[in-house]
Amino acid sequence: MKRVLLVLALITLAGSAAWWWLRDAGPEALPVVAPDTPLEFDETVQMRWVDEETGEDDVWTVTKRETDPAEREAPPLPEPDPNADSHAPDESARALQAMGLESWKRGEIREAMSQLEAAVEADPEDPESRTQYGRLLLLGMSFDEARPQLERAAELNPDDAQVWLDLMTLYERRRLLTQSWEARQKAESLAGDRAIVQDPVSGFWVLEGNSVYP
Repeated sequence: MKRVLLVLALITLAGSAAWWWLRDAGPEALPVVAPDTPLEFDETVQMRWVDEETGEDDVWTVTKRETDPAEREAPPLPEPDPNADSHAPDESARALQAMGLESWKRGEIREAMSQLEAAVEADPEDPESRTQYGRLLLLGMSFDEARPQLERAAELNPDDAQVWLDLMTLYERRRLLTQSWEARQKAESLAGDRAIVQDPVSGFWVLEGNSVYP
């Protein structure tokens, strides 16, 4: 939750001309400053944040970066597709999806990518194939290719909290902090009692107990 509050605070600080790269505070000797401290572009510091309700504090390493107008646009989140419930999964597409996941497990990433892409082409309305394909693209840092897959998956399966967390990860890495926060809210509303945690290897946001990998 503290990271979410941090993101909101940085949105306010950044205004319309900057974005912030965040990471856990490391051992490097950097100045520790308050959140309202003015910074120069490309300056890296550690900011100390205090939770007003609990008194807990946290330190994050942040860097102020310059953005262009396209990066500051905030298009709305995907809306549920009213026709999604009537869709019957295509068995050949599901078979391709299963093959792709098995290839992924074996570390045959190029083969997995091809099979999952074929599964999406065979049944474009299947949210599961789009989710797995989009997640693999996201792991490979193909953000522009992953985005339409994951956004369509959210339209087709809007009640899946993990899909929204995949989008949260994508938006965060594309510096779309408003959408990242909104996707987090969607996920929280669907997660029930399950905690939202960050995978220590990939950095993906996941429901506790979920795995990024098949």
